[in-house]
Amino acid sequence: MAEILLFHHAHGLTDGLCSMADRLRGDGHTVHTPDTYSGRVFTNLDEGIGFAETIGRDAVAHVAMRSARKFHDADVTIGFSMGSMQAQLVAQHVRRVRGCVLMGGATPPERLGSEWRPHVPLQVHVADPDDWCTTEEVDALHRSAPGAEVYRYPGRSHMFVDPSLPDYDADSADIFEERLLGWLAQLDAGRAAPQRASV
Repeated sequence: MAEILLFHHAHGLTDGLCSMADRLRGDGHTVHTPDTYSGRVFTNLDEGIGFAETIGRDAVAHVAMRSARKFHDADVTIGFSMGSMQAQLVAQHVRRVRGCVLMGGATPPERLGSEWRPHVPLQVHVADPDDWCTTEEVDALHRSAPGAEVYRYPGRSHMFVDPSLPDYDADSADIFEERLLGWLAQLDAGRAAPQRASV
């Protein structure tokens, strides 16, 4: 089973993400939830973004790499929006990482200091359209990781997977989790893509 680093979005480590982590544990995975905000959670997105800006991008990245050192057997990263940068950063720079899932975020790999590691399976999930994760950003990552599975969710709002937030859509969140769990099962069986999927 996977040992997962799950990085939260700009609202913080919400009850919704904690519940998702618990469901992954119930499926047999080990899940760590690094808290970039040290316990603070913001209902208002602008306040969460403002707090993240006071921390600074370098400090947010440092939390990710420090977590990878602390949980030295973690081999899969999952990131949500702001946390997608952290998950992608660790996946690009920590050689033991064998898979990465990004929800609501994607960064052209060169901005994180390296190319995408070609043998690391990648899933990307994004609302369509999404003001916080552009088509150009997703496409730039997909060009560097052509085997990535990219799933778009038309008509949904940015963080539709988190029941703590107004963006939540139960049906699409269920589809996301089904795809995530199926991908983790394939990863454990040694069959996770690199095969192209773009929906």
